Amino acid sequence: MQDPGATRGPVALVTADAAIGFDADMPLLSGALDECGVAYREVVWDDSSIDWSSFSLVVVRSTWDYVPRIEEFLRWIDQVASVTRLENSAEIMRWNVDKHYLGEAADAGLSVVPTVFVDPGTVHDESIWRPRLENWLTSGDVVVKPCISAGSNDTERHGHVDEASRHLRSLTSVGRSVMVQPYLADVDQLSETGLVYLDGKFSHAFSKGPLLASARDLEAGLYAREEISSRVPNRDELALGNRAIDWLSGRFGRLLYARVDLLPSSDGPKIVELELTEPSLFLQTDSSAPARAAESIRRYLTSSPS
Repeated sequence: MQDPGATRGPVALVTADAAIGFDADMPLLSGALDECGVAYREVVWDDSSIDWSSFSLVVVRSTWDYVPRIEEFLRWIDQVASVTRLENSAEIMRWNVDKHYLGEAADAGLSVVPTVFVDPGTVHDESIWRPRLENWLTSGDVVVKPCISAGSNDTERHGHVDEASRHLRSLTSVGRSVMVQPYLADVDQLSETGLVYLDGKFSHAFSKGPLLASARDLEAGLYAREEISSRVPNRDELALGNRAIDWLSGRFGRLLYARVDLLPSSDGPKIVELELTEPSLFLQTDSSAPARAAESIRRYLTSSPS
């Protein structure tokens, strides 16, 4: 890979063709980069005409169509990382696109929504997953979703064993690994909390309505429409988010951006996702957030990878 200080090209803000015009962060980030004098181009990740080595820094932002083409996307990550600086790094993104990482986070002592993983090769051994599924259903609903997914596609909430099992088997039958979690009903009143970190530091938070409580509406076929608003995190939420970022930074080093998504529960907040690949940062929820994001990118241009 080229020395990041050896190039003087613009920053690539990477999206998907179908996401152009739907990424609410992009115009805010672009305007803030203009303000701090950073040159950039908005480019599509699978555009074969792009010379990735011409960019000083490639920042993945809204590549939301990669899930059905995951192997192609992973090859693209490696290709770009071989010729220029990619953030977040190829190592981080390869790890983060598969939500099996939640098991590793739980093993590290972080408070994570209880999860059972079901792989295509083990789905027929019901002793792995059915007892926990049935136990969770005695006190509420469950959520079944693919381990590799984006925008809540193929994520469903179920209240009956047969429905959840059918969904689980339909996903594993086409080679997809699946995760099953209890539906934490406190979210219906308290909403989900997302904590956004820029260059390893807390930037802002937002609340997200209970997406699975009603029918989903996919925007541009990419992601489920969400009710988003600004939020001030409570002490426990911020403490858990900070512990997660400390753990991630210790494992991977510097993070240009990260999002820690938390669900409320009777025994405190729990991590439902760690978003390190292409998360919406919901910059519109904090008037200073676009400037902080642009400044983080500017700092990366003048520093070496850690």
